[in-house]
Amino acid sequence: MFLFNKICYKHSTFLTMKSVLITGCCGFIGFHLAIRLLSQNINVIGIDSFSSSYDIKFKKIRHNILKKNKKYKLYKKDLSNINFLNIKKIDFIFHLAAEAGVRKSINNPLYYVEQNISNTIKIFEFARKHKIKKIFYASSSSVYGNNKSYPAREVHTLSKPLSVYGISKIATENIAYYYYKIFNINSLGFRFFTVYGPYGRPDMSIFIFFKSIFNKKKINLFNYGKNLRDFTFIDDVINYLDACLKKVKSKNNFFDVYNIGDEKSISVKELVKLIEKTTKNKAKISLKPKIKLDPEKSLAEMKKINKFIKNRYKTNFKDGIKKTSEWIFKNKKLFIS
Repeated sequence: MFLFNKICYKHSTFLTMKSVLITGCCGFIGFHLAIRLLSQNINVIGIDSFSSSYDIKFKKIRHNILKKNKKYKLYKKDLSNINFLNIKKIDFIFHLAAEAGVRKSINNPLYYVEQNISNTIKIFEFARKHKIKKIFYASSSSVYGNNKSYPAREVHTLSKPLSVYGISKIATENIAYYYYKIFNINSLGFRFFTVYGPYGRPDMSIFIFFKSIFNKKKINLFNYGKNLRDFTFIDDVINYLDACLKKVKSKNNFFDVYNIGDEKSISVKELVKLIEKTTKNKAKISLKPKIKLDPEKSLAEMKKINKFIKNRYKTNFKDGIKKTSEWIFKNKKLFIS
């Protein structure tokens, strides 16, 4: 049902590194990144706690695909005690593990501090101890919060976060800067804008909408469905990460933060209509007032990263939804209550 060769990434011999560490490797982005690196004959050392922040069977499915490759090794551990890891040679760290979810952070803020702030410090301390000088890490479009500038640019002041999750990601970026300035640990941070695609997180809106339609359940559209979102297809995210990796492989001094989005936004109401068309079923919609935690609109400006890698990756949203829906229909049992 879940075939490794269905995820097709071109093999590349450009990179010379031997081993990388991916935290959150059985998460959505970590899984696709691991597939890419394994295709380049790079050893992937993964850490994932298999937390229950969403249905754990999705992480198990991803892991079962990855473990078919002999160059993949998983440590099912929490980052709170990363010193258990005694690896002699790691060339690079991708720190993607985090507790995600804007709305969930309102009920358990201290957990987000522990998972996203404390654990990030532990990753950078691990790098310092083992003399690992290059880290890529996940930030989020949530850092922009209630910033009225549109589209969002990396130079905007991050002073109005709307959630503890957003606060934790601002802190992550500041932690990276501290370790760069004081300990010369190079890093790039990536502010991801609503990433979607095959093997995606079931708690994200696209998957929730599909599941609700399949199960004939009501879909709540907050702000009456007028919220605008910049949806980013997973293949584009991985292409950007891979391109940035190639750019810095021979660099010894770098620090920056980049947006990764689609540079277009659509309303949530339009998204539901597209899913209705894809499923050939009418959604049961309940229009609700705006939630304070939700920004009304998100849109990434991508000039900075496109200039850095001298390229641009963009999957048409309809094509991305088509590929995502094809995967969902093949694995429909995952979404039937």
